[in-house]
Amino acid sequence: MTSTNWDEAAIAEGLHRRGNAERLTNYVKDPLVEIMNPLLGGGEILPPESIDVMMVLIFIHINLLGYLYSGNAETSDAVAFLRKYLGMVDPKYEEVGGLLYHLLRHGWLHRFVPKRLKLDNGMILDFQYTNNMNREQHLIMVKIQGAKRLQISVSLLYKDLLSAIDLFTDAIRHNQDFSDVFQEAFEMRRNPEEESNLRSKYNRDLNFIYHLLE
Repeated sequence: MTSTNWDEAAIAEGLHRRGNAERLTNYVKDPLVEIMNPLLGGGEILPPESIDVMMVLIFIHINLLGYLYSGNAETSDAVAFLRKYLGMVDPKYEEVGGLLYHLLRHGWLHRFVPKRLKLDNGMILDFQYTNNMNREQHLIMVKIQGAKRLQISVSLLYKDLLSAIDLFTDAIRHNQDFSDVFQEAFEMRRNPEEESNLRSKYNRDLNFIYHLLE
């Protein structure tokens, strides 16, 4: 049977989708696993410094995945990815994912600690971190020294993120629109900055670069 132009186009699109799915695994998931797995090997009690590193890594990747999912690098896009894909793994992320992103991602990157939230009832919302893999102990309120805290299993959050990446990878593999958005966003990350945009701020630095090029 002779292949038609439609068949050839469909095959080509399928190959592109598969290639983009492999990109997501090779350039996003695999490096995250390589970094995170050794950090999580220290038992149920995690050192505070490792929690900081791991949570920043997790939320930076949610940020990246929101961009690859939507083609935009806004907070709302990262939250949309978190609610949708992590929400497929655990519905609690659909309910509280936006607040987690705001308090944790923005807190660590802009204040160097997680943000705390003062609720209208006077309670200060803070967090308790564990390495416990019990799903029932993840994203619940616990009382620590008389104060209520939202407990987060770093292990489960990480594993749920890996599952979300797998779900997104599968969507790219089977949906041309998702694949096209992903490919454009993935490639645009490497677009060069124009010197004219930076000259007023970094005149000295650029002159140094030109000096090195002589």
